[in-house]
Amino acid sequence: MTVTNITNGELFTVRVYKSFGALFWANNYEFRSTQDVPFAQTAIIDLVNQLVALERPLYPNYIRLDRAVVSTYQPDSRPYNPDTFTTIPINLDGTATFSSDAMPIEYCIFVRRVTASGRSGKLLYRGALQELDVGTLGLRAVISASRVNALQTQFSQWYASFLSSQVPFELVMIGGNENVNVRVVQGLTVVERVVLKQFGNAYFDRTPRGGGQ
Repeated sequence: MTVTNITNGELFTVRVYKSFGALFWANNYEFRSTQDVPFAQTAIIDLVNQLVALERPLYPNYIRLDRAVVSTYQPDSRPYNPDTFTTIPINLDGTATFSSDAMPIEYCIFVRRVTASGRSGKLLYRGALQELDVGTLGLRAVISASRVNALQTQFSQWYASFLSSQVPFELVMIGGNENVNVRVVQGLTVVERVVLKQFGNAYFDRTPRGGGQ
């Protein structure tokens, strides 16, 4: 399994790195190829562009989408095989307009990855909330209803567009090492409550199985 020769049913992780000053963090996404891919590099770039279209509207212009690392879902090879991952430069700023001060970077938007069975997965987006977005309910930080609705529209429209695109990959959740199980993501649901994650939390600092930084 490599990123240069992709066949039907192969599994990949895409790690999208963001930066603000000297701070870097990333989000992981998991995909499965839906066909043999004759032009692998072009397909991978198209996949990264889909994720840029999702993430860029979340962030203000002082947060930069730096790069994406696409890796095969397999343990690091011995000897080292450079074809198990590739890095795609992005170098684009966010496009969201904030009308109030940003919330601390520990405040994260929580998006559920919905599947037909088993536990749902999570996507956490830090640096994408402003003070006007956040209130309290029962002594917990929550996102305002209007912001939740706007985010839900954004994620739903993106997912519908992704499904109708020509990208030969499907968004999945992958679990296990020896016995790998794969579940197709059927939707993305924005959750009202704010999740707090310290900067440097392992969620944002997971190295893909195939390697690459």
